[in-house]
Amino acid sequence: MKFVDTFEKHQREPYKSADAYAKERRLELGAGLLPTKKIYLDTKYWLLLRDAKLGRARDEKQVQMLALAERVSSSGRYIFPICEDIFVEVLKQTDPDTLRSTVVLIDSFSKGVSLLSGEERIRLEMFHFLETCLGSSVFCLQELVWTKVAYNLGYSSPYHDKFPKHTNTLIQKAFFDQMWSASLMDIVETMSRNGAPNFPPIRGYSERLNAGKFAHMHQNNTFNEMFLSEIAGMVDSYKADFKDLFAYKFEKQYGCPPNPDELEQSESGQLFANMIYNLFKLNKVKQELPSFRIHAGLHAAVRWDKKQKYQDNDMHDFRHATAALGYCDYFFTEKRLCHLVTQALLKYDKLFNCKTLWRVDDAVECLRTIES
Repeated sequence: MKFVDTFEKHQREPYKSADAYAKERRLELGAGLLPTKKIYLDTKYWLLLRDAKLGRARDEKQVQMLALAERVSSSGRYIFPICEDIFVEVLKQTDPDTLRSTVVLIDSFSKGVSLLSGEERIRLEMFHFLETCLGSSVFCLQELVWTKVAYNLGYSSPYHDKFPKHTNTLIQKAFFDQMWSASLMDIVETMSRNGAPNFPPIRGYSERLNAGKFAHMHQNNTFNEMFLSEIAGMVDSYKADFKDLFAYKFEKQYGCPPNPDELEQSESGQLFANMIYNLFKLNKVKQELPSFRIHAGLHAAVRWDKKQKYQDNDMHDFRHATAALGYCDYFFTEKRLCHLVTQALLKYDKLFNCKTLWRVDDAVECLRTIES
């Protein structure tokens, strides 16, 4: 990894906090990406392109897809961003040659750009939704959800309690610049030297979901009821985050945090959860809160179809869909997920204006059209 030295620059800007600087860089990135079309490839397609690059393509269409993707990427008008699930799934490769080849492709096509982690996006969508409801002037979400690959699992910053505040701030901003410039290959090589993390599968998760599905399958009489039950579960799990959001708003307005006892007794989290649920119930939420809608809709679709069962990779796949549909223009994915997303009950490809494909032939034609 090339050393990036920005200490002198930040010594001249001691007034700017590390968080403010990181936000400034993300906004700069997001604004630069606004005119760029985003093509989201799930892990299947990254591996197909990798195999074509290694001369292991199963057919000529795969080779054509690689050539087209390379030309589309080099045009500067399109980008192939990743999210944390691509990062995690790619790192599961045990063959160092195939891992390296995949990472090289991702660095080339993504230009080092990633979506914020799923949890960061959900919290951002909550805050953006609240500010919009209050009539505040806010950036569009498309300017706010992008980061660099080093931060696709979330933002963190070094801190040492033996250093004075200004020294910590200086180190944090310089560290941010170092990580902001890092490629995925830099990250993977650093991790391999220091012991790559293990991402063990969550055993029995799909079985538990299926058990719950069949145990409660008679509780909802319509698909919309099923969808709303999923929304209810999601907003209930974020009540504490909603309360934190209102505490943050209080402090921003009054310059001090709310009284801890009053905050403890506050029902702001529950009230906001109720409001979001009722807005979905009244069909007042369209493209807002995309992570809530897409997650809830996909779970509801699997639960509603008596022939469907949850599969082991569904949680990764659902997060791929949430990342792609909410913020990208094209989504190349697997057959089952494509059918879930585009089926008549959801039509999320239409709602979010994200062309969703699963056949390699269709992906080739799509890229050919894009190139022309």
